[in-house]
Amino acid sequence: MKKTWLRVLTMLVVSCGLIVGCTSNSMVPGKTKEQQEKTTLKVISPNSELFYKQYGDWYTTLHQNIQFEVISEADIYKDMGDKTKEEVYKDFITKEQPDILIMSVDQFKHQIKEGNLTELSSLSTRDKYNLEDFVPGLVDQLRELGGGELYGLTPSFSSKALFYNKDMFKKYGLAFPTDGMSWYDIIELALQFPTGGEKQQQVYGYSSGEIYESPMDLVTLIDKMSQTEGLSIVNTNQMQVTIDTEAWKKLIQTAIQADQSGAIFNSMDDLFTSGTKEEFVDSQPFLMGHAAMRIGSVTTIGLMEHLKKDLNSVTSFETGIAAGPVDPHDPTSTYVTLGDIVAINIESIHQDAAWKFIKYVCGEEYAEASSKSSELLLGQQMLLSRTGFMKEYEGISLEPFYKLKAKLLKRSSDWGKLPDSFFNDFATILGRELELVKKGQKSLDEALAAVKSEAQSKLEQSVKNR
Repeated sequence: MKKTWLRVLTMLVVSCGLIVGCTSNSMVPGKTKEQQEKTTLKVISPNSELFYKQYGDWYTTLHQNIQFEVISEADIYKDMGDKTKEEVYKDFITKEQPDILIMSVDQFKHQIKEGNLTELSSLSTRDKYNLEDFVPGLVDQLRELGGGELYGLTPSFSSKALFYNKDMFKKYGLAFPTDGMSWYDIIELALQFPTGGEKQQQVYGYSSGEIYESPMDLVTLIDKMSQTEGLSIVNTNQMQVTIDTEAWKKLIQTAIQADQSGAIFNSMDDLFTSGTKEEFVDSQPFLMGHAAMRIGSVTTIGLMEHLKKDLNSVTSFETGIAAGPVDPHDPTSTYVTLGDIVAINIESIHQDAAWKFIKYVCGEEYAEASSKSSELLLGQQMLLSRTGFMKEYEGISLEPFYKLKAKLLKRSSDWGKLPDSFFNDFATILGRELELVKKGQKSLDEALAAVKSEAQSKLEQSVKNR
């Protein structure tokens, strides 16, 4: 039921009248002889319907000599046999020779390794294409994925920011959160709020959440903190569990303190599983004005504003947003998730036409138009990667999402090398050992030594059986 509420509430934020046909007739260029010559661009996309809604319908309106043949990934993978996804994808490209590939980060990296993509820097230099006005650091991250070369661009990205209740900070005489705070800073600030009291009026310094706020147990808090610091539980080059480092110990000690303080919404007894919309909202501490801070995406803004208008029970308060959280060793950057990465098949016979498409969907004209009809992006928790176009949403400034340099969460690709079963095993072992620490039955060093030993055994076993 919780997931049902997530879907329902997200759809309440997202309008069905998306971006198709939002351009005016004045934007349609005149039909020259060249534009009468039809070119069909073959595209691989995660979803063909979404491709047309986001890009295709607009582009063909502006460029009536272009049409698309779009292949959904589901169609590529429906008859895999005993091959891996990578093998099936490679075979499809070889056989069908698409012009444009729309990919995830992992697919992008694999296609670069296979040598299947056209390098774009020379094309952007030739056309004097502006690469400066993307989110700071984003193009650099794409170059890093390409070993210094640029093989793709993205029109969108997703990042998190720290939402806070200004009224609560004023009430308790505390300074507002600032841009570039680490998890250590956030927890230190959360600990300054009072705890205890009647359940319905209990105050929390921090409440977890993205679309909805669910209680955050200790293992989840540790995972969130370690993501921001770029810590990994396994060195995947050596396949060795690395949970016993000084950085891990400091992080876990801080998380245990926060978990035991009562300052963080962490009781699984308060997990919303079913009920009315009013009961759902009542289970959300930040929405009800009982939590001072939470981390969320741009979609959080739309959901909050919708619920405030729809339900009288939602507490009205002034919301602030700060950029972050950050790695304390790199406070000028924050982790982001890239949207569609658009690239050109190196064997495409329509290189220039494919490049024109990329220039458009990753360019200023598309950003200007889609910023005026942004529901589809926002419903996917995405923002435009071009800066200066999505400035506010529901009257709230989006500047905090653009302030810090973008960097990619490298451990996510490393974790793709690990068996899925290992993660559940690791979380179970870690949770069990940390409960012993909280009860005073083990020291943290003893617990982490036990976690490392048992998790290493589980890792070796799961790798062997994969």
